[in-house]
Amino acid sequence: MWPFRKPVDLNATTTRSSQPADVTAVSHLFRAAGRRFLATNGSELYTAVEEGRATVLQFGADILAVAVLGKPFNHVTWLRALAINERVHPKDALKQLASALDNLARDHAVTHIYYAGDEQSDQWLRPLLTAAGYYHQTDVVVYEKRGWEIPANGNPDVQVRPARAVDLAEVLRLDTRCFEPQWVKDEGILAPAIADGSFFVMAELNGQVVGYSYATSHFGGRLVHLVRIAVDPEQRGRGIGVRLLAEFVTYAAETGAELLTLNTQAYNHHAQRLYRWFGFVPTGERQPVLCRWL
Repeated sequence: MWPFRKPVDLNATTTRSSQPADVTAVSHLFRAAGRRFLATNGSELYTAVEEGRATVLQFGADILAVAVLGKPFNHVTWLRALAINERVHPKDALKQLASALDNLARDHAVTHIYYAGDEQSDQWLRPLLTAAGYYHQTDVVVYEKRGWEIPANGNPDVQVRPARAVDLAEVLRLDTRCFEPQWVKDEGILAPAIADGSFFVMAELNGQVVGYSYATSHFGGRLVHLVRIAVDPEQRGRGIGVRLLAEFVTYAAETGAELLTLNTQAYNHHAQRLYRWFGFVPTGERQPVLCRWL
């Protein structure tokens, strides 16, 4: 049992990039480690380890800590996972991993590493990341709505239809055009969301796709969360976002949801004005987002 082992001498450890053979040890570490942060699913975690998008702290045959990066996009990536064995102090382990993680990111042409945790991981991990050179970039703020009032239905010429698998390429194009690189969602997120078929709709104007929106359902359908509203930048100001938001509220009402929620960046004042107009109110919850410039 680990409590009876001597603390590890970090001078006797090595830090390296992950290899496919590390998957089993990393999986065990995430199950057993007292300090862990996981913002991805198991499949994506293991793929990142196999592809060398992780750094490990090794002592003999044991992996005592691991830090995992997401798939880079346009020189940006996210810290997706981190786990630290109790035999090393979190601050010391992260200090060992940080330099190797920076080098790994540079090898993948990354210039910015982002982190957004949860309340539990933030308590111990955010101070360590701040000490390692991550700075507070923004907050993600949470809004909620109870009731189904719709102040306007938006552009009546906009046609809204369910998304289909063949729409994926257009959705990916829109996402890249509409959002900063750190907020773009990739095929691994958007393809399953389209296939789920709950609420993923396309907006068309004059036969052209001009936007999309999707939501997820939680707690047996009592809560519906708006994940995304995207409107082609060249088409903004034409009531398309209002149309999509009205469709979302209507969908939530028809399914019997009791609460509607959404997140947005603290600096996105334009979107927040729209949400407040629609009856969404801030909950006071804020999720800090950190960034490491390389």
